Amino acid sequence: MTRTSVFTRYFEAPVAVHEPLFTLEPLAPKHNDLDYGAWQSSVEELQGIFGPGHEWPKAEYSKARNLEDLQRHYREFEQGEAYAYTILSPDQGLCIGCVYIQPPLVHSYDTHVDFWFRNSHKHLEAPFMAWLKQWLASDWGLKTPAFPGRELSWQDYHQRRDKMADNPGA
Repeated sequence: MTRTSVFTRYFEAPVAVHEPLFTLEPLAPKHNDLDYGAWQSSVEELQGIFGPGHEWPKAEYSKARNLEDLQRHYREFEQGEAYAYTILSPDQGLCIGCVYIQPPLVHSYDTHVDFWFRNSHKHLEAPFMAWLKQWLASDWGLKTPAFPGRELSWQDYHQRRDKMADNPGA
């Protein structure tokens, strides 16, 4: 498997994953109410989750704007450009977070992964991260995921990206 082979329209990404502590489903417009409620409950704590200076989330972000984002994420999923999943409670009645599996910005990684949990479920971050690494390796063939802001500082990740842009053959 080549490093970016999962980021094509021909890759069949898992469409539902059921684990004892959560369920994953592709993030779709049907999740707008649950998703909006999840991140609105944790706006301050989620600031910077996608890197310094990233605008999301903002309290004044409307539910209509959120729906546009979910439509974009779902379209990217269907086209194999990136894969966003909602992380639901086991009974699927509550959005407890989201995970985003994207093409890497640095060639030494085979994917760039971000995820967040609402405040009430932050205790799941460590077990989710361990599970996620195993799942990416076994079900996706992704052995070197980058988790900027978690295992790698945003500064280091951006420096590696910038170095790669300066030396494309490196």
